[in-house]
Amino acid sequence: MDNIAKITPRGTDLLLNGARPQPVKQQKAATKEVPVSIISPVANEDTPAPPNPTIEPKPPLKVAMIGTAPSSRDLAPFNDPSWQIWACSPGNAHGCLPRVDKWFEIHSNMLWPECQSYGGPYIEWLKQQKFPIYMQDQTFVPNAIPLPIQDLVSTFGKYFFTSSFAYMLAMAIKMGASEVAIFGVDVASKDEYIQQRAGVQYFMQEAAKRGIKVNVPYESDLAQPPGLYGYVDSTPMGRKIWVRTKELEARINQMRGERDKLNHSITYLEGALEDMSYWQSIWSGLQT
Repeated sequence: MDNIAKITPRGTDLLLNGARPQPVKQQKAATKEVPVSIISPVANEDTPAPPNPTIEPKPPLKVAMIGTAPSSRDLAPFNDPSWQIWACSPGNAHGCLPRVDKWFEIHSNMLWPECQSYGGPYIEWLKQQKFPIYMQDQTFVPNAIPLPIQDLVSTFGKYFFTSSFAYMLAMAIKMGASEVAIFGVDVASKDEYIQQRAGVQYFMQEAAKRGIKVNVPYESDLAQPPGLYGYVDSTPMGRKIWVRTKELEARINQMRGERDKLNHSITYLEGALEDMSYWQSIWSGLQT
């Protein structure tokens, strides 16, 4: 099954199949405020009072997090210096992004045999970069910054750190971001990413609860919440999806039955054809 094309392949699948990271194509929309807020931030009762007017306030921390999904990666505000660009993944490496302010590489398996083909060059590339790189430790990249994992876990618990973007969102919250935007992230693949989806959405919600504005572009799947368990089955769409699924399953099973019958017939006739070849090659001289 690993060799069969997937409707929603993972970035790792593409790298293992030899696909090389593609650079971002700057789009006109990338300089505009493309994302649309998907969660209404709840005001934080502990919000500090405005700073003393005599003190120059720091500009708000706005973080754009970049994944590799082509549906929305190119829309990130690379040309807007008011946004920090946080990236991850070997699929964004080797000069694919026009600007990076922080990088996150949480995996420790980049030099395992199954990852060596792309992990080796990726680690060497990371060693040459000047921007801060957050990793588990400094084993691969001497100037890497160890991720403050104990601090993050003590603040948010252990249950939702299911992806790099969960760590990145937690870090943005801890660093006092006023706004976050997530580009190039769908987490829609049914094998790996679907398990990560709830974790990313959890930290999006946690950010919103703390008064942080959370943005996701329309092109991304990330902002779509799952159906409410039990309730979604009672909706017209829930019922339609169930009926349509059963219809397609029935049609597929019927076609499989017809295919299996044909395969049996083909195998039978191929045996008969092989028998004819035997008679022709061995016994055709009998009449002479």
